[in-house]
Amino acid sequence: MKKSLWIVIVIAGVLQLSGVICASYGVLRESFANLAQERGYGEGRYGEGTYGGGPTRIQEVLIKLGTKMGLLPPDRTLTLTDRKTNAAWAITGVILGVLGTVIDLIVKLTSKYAT
Repeated sequence: MKKSLWIVIVIAGVLQLSGVICASYGVLRESFANLAQERGYGEGRYGEGTYGGGPTRIQEVLIKLGTKMGLLPPDRTLTLTDRKTNAAWAITGVILGVLGTVIDLIVKLTSKYAT
């Protein structure tokens, strides 16, 4: 296989991997913030969860882990700017992943018909 083809394949792989990482980062930050939210008083009255309770013990451990990893601020709340940043990371990740997949598909099609 030609050296230039290998370079294109590596670029496609890097784009796909960076896309997954970027999208995961944005989604994980938002997920940790949602997990850390306290339930409002009266929620859970009809089977949605505990009556006015907070996170369970397992959820509390996950929240502490997310805080130590920097995915969640110490006060457990995300600002509007944080939420917009999370969305930007997720959207960028999806775009990079799709771009890498399209490049990979083009390489496969061109190599299949070139031989």
